[in-house]
Parts: sequence; structure tokens; C-alpha cells
Amino acid sequence: MKDCLEATFSKRLGNFSLDVSLRLKEEIGVLFGPSGAGKSQTLKILAGIVKPDNGRINLMDRLLYDSSSSVFIRAAKRKIGLVFQELALFPHLTVLENVAYGLKGPNRWRLAKSWLDAMRLEGFYDRMPDQLSGGQRQRVALARALAPKPDLLLLDEPFSALEGPLRRALRRELKKLFERVKTPILYVTHDIEDVCSLANRVFIMRDGSIMADLEASKLWDPLIQANIWHSLGWGTLIRGEIAIDDGYHWFTWQKGRLRLSPSKDLTAGRATVFIPPDQIKLIYPNLPVDHELQPNTQEGTIVEKMEINGSVRLYIFGADVEWHAEYSKDSYLTLNLREGHPILFSIKPSSITVLTDGECCSAN
Repeated sequence: MKDCLEATFSKRLGNFSLDVSLRLKEEIGVLFGPSGAGKSQTLKILAGIVKPDNGRINLMDRLLYDSSSSVFIRAAKRKIGLVFQELALFPHLTVLENVAYGLKGPNRWRLAKSWLDAMRLEGFYDRMPDQLSGGQRQRVALARALAPKPDLLLLDEPFSALEGPLRRALRRELKKLFERVKTPILYVTHDIEDVCSLANRVFIMRDGSIMADLEASKLWDPLIQANIWHSLGWGTLIRGEIAIDDGYHWFTWQKGRLRLSPSKDLTAGRATVFIPPDQIKLIYPNLPVDHELQPNTQEGTIVEKMEINGSVRLYIFGADVEWHAEYSKDSYLTLNLREGHPILFSIKPSSITVLTDGECCSAN
């Protein structure tokens, strides 16, 4: 299959350097990595909002940017749809007017209605944005981005502010929508569930560079998986088994266990869990522990700390696992933690993602 998007570019942003090279076919590509990796800046450069220092961007055989020949096509002419996490619906326009905005020709209203109908918003034409739920606003934003028939759709964590069940429903809708329109999609996230449920291709990004580009199915190869997570240096990955004990689902390994939230998708057997660094909660001495955290309290030793953009990243060793945790600098200073000090921490069952047989499900 021919590449729809070919992009190679670099950009210096203060002390941060972006150096990106990627190719995308008629597929959903997920740009995955921690906060501050450069994912959103990559989308802005592809969309034409930010101009790179050098490189070349080609979309559907159209040259959008080439530093060597001084070509730079402005954003409005790129035929690229863009949806940010912070929605940019016009508050003074109705839902229908928002989707029709920017469309040309006598059929603009019919086209806008057809896209709203496709998003199951048939009865919402005359609503104002502040009369919609979060999920409905996201559907309107997607309809508006797709109505002009873009050659590429860029999505910057569009569902991150939504609750779990709604996020999962919208991901399923997006997948079905792609099968219908076949518009290439580049989707930015730091949520492993988005990778599991959406990606045909995964771009692993860290520190301004894409460090891995692979088909989503290969992400679950044990050797590839271990190398990626080790290189990414972000999040805790533990291999073990799911067991059922006293009516609860537990993830167990040789020297520890974690309670999981009940889920019909969980079955006993070998599995791996992934825990984002910001979901490892510090246990403050002399303060009561939240009941959700009590079953999963762990003890470890701080082996290394790193300060990054106002946050403190801790590497904690305990129960034969290297745990990656991230906190605000204020929290770290309040507890007066140091390398070599013991620490108590815990994880809510709902924050643990279970990976089994090439698929993943949130344990919630």
C-alpha cells in the first residue's frame, strides 16, 4: 500500500529539539509517548500551524513543505482536519452552523447535516455548544473536521477529558468511521488503551524523536515489547498471571500481587500489566489510606530521582519490580524523600491496564 503521508522535519523550540520522520498509509496511526515528548508539536507542524526549521512534508503526492525549495503551504490550504483536546467549537454558532463553517457551495447545509447524522446527532442541529455533553461536543468537532473531506485527520488526545465508558464508546465509533471514510488518521495519546483499541500503526515517541515505528500487532511481541518499554523509560510493566481469589481478580507475580477492578473481559492466565507513572500514589505517613488503595499498598526503596519540568520522576525498587512514578515537585518536597529512602505507595485497581494475548483492557 502506498504511503499517504511522508514527513521528515526538525524544529528547535528553546531547549527542546524536535526531530521527526514518519510515514503513514491509509490507516490509523497512533503517536504514543509521555507528556513533553513532542507529540502535539508534531501535529501542529503537520497541520501548518508551526513552521519547521527544515525538512519535507508530502501528503497525497502534494508537497506541503520543503525547506530546500522554500515551499510552505499554509494551514488553510493543506486539506488537513485537526481536533485538539481543548475543543474549538464556536460558542455563538449552532451545532449545524459549526459543522457548515468553512464549507463552500449550495450543498454545504446538506453535507453538514449528513455528517451530523453519521455522528448520531440528528436532533441536535439547532443546539448551542454549551447545551451539549462532552461526548456530543467531541462528535460535533469530528464532524466539522471531516466534512471538508480532508486528506488527513489529526487528533490530539480528543477523548482524554471523558470518562472511561464514554471514551471507549467514542473510540469504537471512530474506528467504524475510519472503515467508512478511509481517511488516514494520526492520533496522539499517552494512554495505552488508545493504542490497543485504535492503532493499525504505532509511533513510539520520546524526547522529540520517534524511537519506534511498527505495526500494532507487533507491539505485543514479548521481545519487541520489552525493548520498547525499556527504551521509552516510562511507566511500569510487570509480567505475571491473573488469578481469582475470594471473588476478586488479582494480578500476581513471584513477589507480589495487585487487586484488579472486576471485568467480564478478565480471565485467569498469563498476562502483563501496565501502570502509568502518574497513577502510582504516595502514601503519606500518619494519614488514612483511601479504601481503594489499601489492597495494593507496596513498599520499596527510591533508587533514583529525576527532576523534569517541575515534576519529579522516581525510580522505586520493590517486590522485585522497578516502579516508575511521577509527582509534582511540591509533593516530593513535602515528604522529604531522598534516594535510598524507603517509601510506601499504592495503585488504584482502576488505574491498571491489563495486556493479554495481544489485546488490552482497562481493569475498570
